[in-house]
Amino acid sequence: MRATDHAAGASRDIDVDQARSATQDRQAGQDTRGPRIARWAEAEFRGSWAEDLWVRLRAVDFMNESILLAATFLLCAVPFMIVADALAGRSATTTLALRLGLSHQAATDVGHLFASSSAVSAAVTGTSWVFFILGGLAAATTVQALYRKIFQVQPGRWDRLSALGWLALIVGLSALGTVTGHGFSRSQPVLWWIVAVPGFIGFWWFTMWLLVGGKVAWRRLLPCAVATGLFWIGMLVVFHFTFSTMVTGSDRQYGPIGVVFDLMSFFIAIGVVITLGAATGMMWHDRGLSLRTAVRKVPGAS
Repeated sequence: MRATDHAAGASRDIDVDQARSATQDRQAGQDTRGPRIARWAEAEFRGSWAEDLWVRLRAVDFMNESILLAATFLLCAVPFMIVADALAGRSATTTLALRLGLSHQAATDVGHLFASSSAVSAAVTGTSWVFFILGGLAAATTVQALYRKIFQVQPGRWDRLSALGWLALIVGLSALGTVTGHGFSRSQPVLWWIVAVPGFIGFWWFTMWLLVGGKVAWRRLLPCAVATGLFWIGMLVVFHFTFSTMVTGSDRQYGPIGVVFDLMSFFIAIGVVITLGAATGMMWHDRGLSLRTAVRKVPGAS
């Protein structure tokens, strides 16, 4: 009887030891699997288009440039567009609501930030015109400086003039979009997208060429314009579906300053799109990529 009990106890000890050993083996396998995956990912990333893009973004200080651009837009471009809309008899709130598809409540919350168009236009006198033009020019030259940095172009003698011309183009297109764009997009949505996609690409193509003073070939700028245009459309779609909720929630929690935070996030997104679009296009052109080769070179793709 004692021998039987002893044998059973020994058997249980063996089973416990085997279970413990199996557990340790599994843990050891998991411990080695992590480094293997990391080494595989590093090997796939090295020399890929993704690494090339990341190097380009780091070279232009991607996030800091986007935030600086957003701050310039908030301090310079927003006052410029408010005054421009007011002089044209339009409300800045209406323009922003149409651009981002704001709900009625969100538009009301944004409207708390701005005076009426009549009050703004009445206040623009004398030296206000100087600050009005300088504010818009500052925003334009900031975008110009970013493109010079990305495309590695030296400043030229006509930079201020090209920035002023681009600013005039922005004002004209903004007025045209406010007058015709909203009704057109609602009545003919499919046709609007057919026109809008090449329109955005063409706008950024000409913008890059103009702001770098024609020092970069049109052909080299085309992939940058395509990438920027597609990223821009994607950004507008995202904010169209999310910005109203962001604005109403922020206004409820923080008051009007919360809406300013949301506007800042929108301007940061614009900076990201401008920088990422140009860097992606440069990488695409320099590596001679096509859509098929780009998919084939994705890490892990067959």
